[in-house]
Amino acid sequence: MASTLRSATSPSRSGAHRVGRRDRPGRVTTMIEIGGVANGRVHLSVDGPVATLVLEDPVRRNAMGSDMYASIPDLVADAVAGGAVRVLVVRGANRTFCAGSNIAEFADRRLGDAHRGYDRIEHEAAAALEASPVPVVAAIHGVCMGGGVSLALCADLRYAADDAVFAVPPGRLGVGYPVDATARLAEVVGRATAAELLLTARRIDAAEALRIGLVHEVVPADNLDRVVAERCADVAALAPLTLRAARAALAGRPDAVELAAACFHSDDLREGLAAFEAGRRPEFRGR
Repeated sequence: MASTLRSATSPSRSGAHRVGRRDRPGRVTTMIEIGGVANGRVHLSVDGPVATLVLEDPVRRNAMGSDMYASIPDLVADAVAGGAVRVLVVRGANRTFCAGSNIAEFADRRLGDAHRGYDRIEHEAAAALEASPVPVVAAIHGVCMGGGVSLALCADLRYAADDAVFAVPPGRLGVGYPVDATARLAEVVGRATAAELLLTARRIDAAEALRIGLVHEVVPADNLDRVVAERCADVAALAPLTLRAARAALAGRPDAVELAAACFHSDDLREGLAAFEAGRRPEFRGR
């Protein structure tokens, strides 16, 4: 159930509420939160071109409950509405990414077809991140297990602190790991490595995660926020239409050719060429 925020002003489709504040001249930060603290919550802040989706359940190390999963599609839609956001970051609160799915809810999956509804909610959350029109970045501190790995794999870029620990341990609980999450893992790290992670449920550290391609970069834990901010600034400075076409091609989407062709008729191409000739930084508008 959605909780009412402090100074809440406008409910969204999922029951979220939006609060805006002006942090400094010319920049407004918007925050949206869904879920109560007792059940975990997801909140979204938008700061200029960067939106940040935060998973928070301090009791369960940010384990994802069904309400938290269900909130993600609306929050992604809210983040990118209006076209000002150029990159979406997913991270966990309290220097922990996500300990997986909330196992306290797993018993409900055994009741008739209840597990299908739960799996659908997880799938829709992952699909919303993968279908985001802007690049998605995962900033990974601490524990990243099971469902947390699945969420991280939905990101285009994954940066980990050197204190991060990863595992895919459904075999320790007797639950079925989502088929789409298994396929995503195999696509990223390769079938053999995915099999080893799933069939042994062993934990790996950040260095090994980097070696097998699960993450793109590992940095000292105290530097992760700075590095992620720098990488997001790099992404946000690029032509949005070009990045959208590239992501579509990487995902094998049928509209990839059309999106790539559209770049050649865009205002951004004209701006890029003019900036190159003038020796200045381009100011892309995403059109």
